[in-house]
Amino acid sequence: MKKQVRITALVTAILIMAALISGCSLARTIITETVDEISSGGARPAPSFSPQPFPSLAPQDTDATPFSEMEYVRPDADAAAARLCGLAEEVYACEDAQELKALFEEGEALYEEYNTMVRLASLKSTTDLTDETWLAEEAYTTQGFTAVDMAYEEYYVALYYSPFSEEIEQNWQPGYFDDIVQDEDWYADGTQELYGRESALLSEYAQQRQAAAVLWDGQELSYEDISGIEDADEYYAALAAWHEACAPGLEEIYVELVRTRMQLAEKLGFGSYTEMVFAQNRIDYTPEMMADMTGGIVEYLAPVYAETFDYPIEGEAEYEVWADFVQQTLYGMDDELGGNFQLMREYGLIDWEPRAGKTPGAYTTYLDSYHSPFILMSYTGDEYSMTTLIHEFGHFNNYLETGVTAEATDVSEIYSQALELLVANHYGEYFGEEIGYEMQYNALSDKLDSFVQQAYYTAVEQEVYSLGKEEVTPGAVEEIAARQAERFGLADFFYDDLYRYDWVTVPHIYELPYYTFAYATSADIAVQLWELSLTDEQAALDAYRALLSREESTDFIENAKAAGLASPFDEGEMRRMAELLQTYLSEEEWSGALVDAA
Repeated sequence: MKKQVRITALVTAILIMAALISGCSLARTIITETVDEISSGGARPAPSFSPQPFPSLAPQDTDATPFSEMEYVRPDADAAAARLCGLAEEVYACEDAQELKALFEEGEALYEEYNTMVRLASLKSTTDLTDETWLAEEAYTTQGFTAVDMAYEEYYVALYYSPFSEEIEQNWQPGYFDDIVQDEDWYADGTQELYGRESALLSEYAQQRQAAAVLWDGQELSYEDISGIEDADEYYAALAAWHEACAPGLEEIYVELVRTRMQLAEKLGFGSYTEMVFAQNRIDYTPEMMADMTGGIVEYLAPVYAETFDYPIEGEAEYEVWADFVQQTLYGMDDELGGNFQLMREYGLIDWEPRAGKTPGAYTTYLDSYHSPFILMSYTGDEYSMTTLIHEFGHFNNYLETGVTAEATDVSEIYSQALELLVANHYGEYFGEEIGYEMQYNALSDKLDSFVQQAYYTAVEQEVYSLGKEEVTPGAVEEIAARQAERFGLADFFYDDLYRYDWVTVPHIYELPYYTFAYATSADIAVQLWELSLTDEQAALDAYRALLSREESTDFIENAKAAGLASPFDEGEMRRMAELLQTYLSEEEWSGALVDAA
């Protein structure tokens, strides 16, 4: 198993989160209601899709494991750490390649197994955040991981300095030592306590966010419950009440989290926490490039965003029916995509049923020892659920084919966002031409949302992490969030002060700093692939598969260039994106492009 680059608080070791905050923004919810009021009524046509028989899966063609066959075994962190330290000593003393290979395989299996149990415990806890047993188990495995990871660090470095390191790199696991320079630097005196504090704060946020509710009209309403209120005035009033009751506690957690991370960066010798995040995540652009692209989004894309909307989609689709359609569509696009989607369903590697206590949002994780990704989401039959399933499968397919769980987040999000748009070209085959067009329009509109809303969150984060440690207060973060909303032109959409508080509902801001920007960068690549698909779907799929194979590079920019695409950081790219999206979304000059592509 290749060494995994850690994100702070060891979040990568716990979950590869892919919550679709870009696909369910507040802006789109309210603007949709406005459009619904002015759009013509009338009955919607029934779906026209009829499923075809699917081929039988061949179990010998996959290393994946059905979820029903996976077993959680409580790991012993102390014993695992002790054995890894012992292996490091044996590696230093080893003079025989075959003997070293046995030590190498033992160490990798030990670390992989601990990682798998950490993720299984976390998965079990997020299926029901009211289950104290699994919450405690998640806390136990997460806290123990720091010691295991530090011991693995010793073992990893010992392998690097062994006389057989070249053989490891060339014959046993190519690229194994790619991160050796970075990985030697992630622990120092006092950091273990800070990592533990960060992990505890993240658990506290998850539990408090799930339980956050306000008494409204005689009912306890969660944030998600409030999102279902149809009357706009009542919606705003209930949301304001939720913010007043719940935001202060969530803000305090964030402030403590930011201060803890600033201490970590200082102890590890970084000039800022932002610098530390970029180093940990192997990001191949700079914070300055990120700020420049954000500025381009404000200048060119934010004005287009203010002019667009979503069509209200009234129809619903039952899970199994919609999954059949997606599976058939994927088979028509690419046999491997279709087969992998079928495997996900038949192996039970998705938990899609809504339940009380289940974590909000959606994510995909990877269970190393079982060579299996797993999707957690709540499918409710609406348009958001339909697209969430496709988005998460993009992550699932990536992990199943490559086993990569520690790549740059920009790279990871390409496969989900692009797949949404490529499948959207076929929506007319399910809904008929009219609704198919409207859903295709919404899918593209969602990428504009990814640019503007997610870059807004990034700008908030970047400014917060530029403050001095003692300057980080709830009031300071609120002021930054409100001011950046004005800058992005978002404040005019909603009631006063919404953006001052609503950021507390975005898990990525807490769990994965700057992940929000990955939605913006990957949206650029996704739209480029979609643009190509309008005239040549096979060429777009070939480019998608080239991006997935990463034959030229695992870095975001180089991988995009190798697939024949532009970088979102290229001069004029944000202006070009704005012009393209203006044509399709504001002016709606499609000329039948999407329907023809389907």
